[in-house]
Amino acid sequence: MEWLNNGAGLIALISAILTTVLLIVVICIVWGLRNRIAVQKLNFLGFFSTDVETRSNYAELTIGNKSLNEVAVVELGIRNGRVNFDLTQLYRKKCGLSPDVRIVVEQRSSLRFTLTEEELLGVLVEGKKGKELKKLRLYAVDLTGNLYKGTIPAVRKLLQQTLIREKAGVPAAGGQRKPSAPAETVREIAAPAAESVAEEKAEEESRTDA
Repeated sequence: MEWLNNGAGLIALISAILTTVLLIVVICIVWGLRNRIAVQKLNFLGFFSTDVETRSNYAELTIGNKSLNEVAVVELGIRNGRVNFDLTQLYRKKCGLSPDVRIVVEQRSSLRFTLTEEELLGVLVEGKKGKELKKLRLYAVDLTGNLYKGTIPAVRKLLQQTLIREKAGVPAAGGQRKPSAPAETVREIAAPAAESVAEEKAEEESRTDA
């Protein structure tokens, strides 16, 4: 027992270290469970996308729910600088929902919707030099009034390009193609060509007969 008496201080130090480590582990586990269950977290994504067939550009927006609780959203939209543009009814319309239906982001799930270039132009603010584009954020407000938001730089880039084209009078990518010539015009172009071919053929036959 003499070694126990001599090493009592060391044993107490080791016990204190182990207790501290165990306490830290427990706190981390509890904190992780709290974030998964108690805390509602929404994350936001915004993509600059292009349709492979029409080559038209559009914004693809995603609101994801990382928690284990569903989140009921009363308003979602895009914030340009300090100005909010409510897109809740537009989202309901795109998804075929009635105007009074509740929008819910299920647990571990997400909701997605797209905006055309023309629809994106609606979130521009009027400034001293005309329409202005500032920092863009996708946001959502839940039933308890909590505000969630996230930046969408790729969508801002798309809107910036769209704004430049609009000011320059250039049509959007994937717009309507130039209409083809009418049938009458085609016939008028083809007729002289057919006549010249017939004349060349007649000259060749006359040379052969000679």
